[in-house]
Amino acid sequence: MMTGLIYMGLRYVAPNGDDEITIGDGLTLAKPNPLYLNARWPQVMSQLEIEDEATASRYLVCKYPVPDVGTDDWEANQQGLNRFRSGVMAFQIIKPVETLGFIYYGKTYIGDAFSINRVERHPKMDGRQWARMKNFEPEMLARVPDMIRRVQAVLNADNAERKNAVTFLQLGLETSHPYISGLLCVMGLEALFDSDNRNDFKTKLCDCLGPTTLAFPDWNTSTVPPPYTVEDIAIPLYMLRNKLAHGVDLRKAASDKSTPVDLTAKVTLTEHSGPTAYSLVLSQAAIFLLCQVLEKVL
Repeated sequence: MMTGLIYMGLRYVAPNGDDEITIGDGLTLAKPNPLYLNARWPQVMSQLEIEDEATASRYLVCKYPVPDVGTDDWEANQQGLNRFRSGVMAFQIIKPVETLGFIYYGKTYIGDAFSINRVERHPKMDGRQWARMKNFEPEMLARVPDMIRRVQAVLNADNAERKNAVTFLQLGLETSHPYISGLLCVMGLEALFDSDNRNDFKTKLCDCLGPTTLAFPDWNTSTVPPPYTVEDIAIPLYMLRNKLAHGVDLRKAASDKSTPVDLTAKVTLTEHSGPTAYSLVLSQAAIFLLCQVLEKVL
């Protein structure tokens, strides 16, 4: 029996502590070291990307058993990939983290030696400004093993809506366009809520998280979170989703007859940031609302 290997670089995750942190079920967090960095492939990576890989705070590493050489290892590799994806998304649900984009696949041998047989380029995940202001700290890390089990249960089950919600979060973090990110994350919420209209969406979001819950989690101890509550933001977020989905001028939301929303109004995310459009703040809030709902319902 050999051991399969999958790993990917993360930012802002447990920058301090032991060189290797065991998460469980074959998953560990390892600091960059020559063994992992030697697997970088100039054939598929630019020089800047090669240098960027060395700046990861941790590599999420998944090791899993595979059959001996000469036997069909497809099922084992799929199970390993499922476990790895569950690990990645468990981190993202608890607090979005940046990924470096490249996923390495290989096999380990006696001792620490391993060989890489494939490197895949994926879009980098990015939780935007509010997520980048806080490292993924030990108290968050303690919640990861349970979340991995919950995500893996969803990926292994037949509930398409819950799978879609996890996938929409992944895609929302992978896109670089803030509006598309927000739209995908509201789609993730709708996969779970199946709302009839904006008021139904607000009711279900408030019932799930609580009307006074902050859309931007209060995890940055040195910075006051934006004051937007679930109750405040639900209908404006639904309005943004509608305008984006139908390709309508965002300025038209301000003249809506039942729930006018000025999506182009200038607001600030924190006391240290400059003015930005309310629609962009809503798009970022959608990420954290989907994360909070997934952590609640999975």
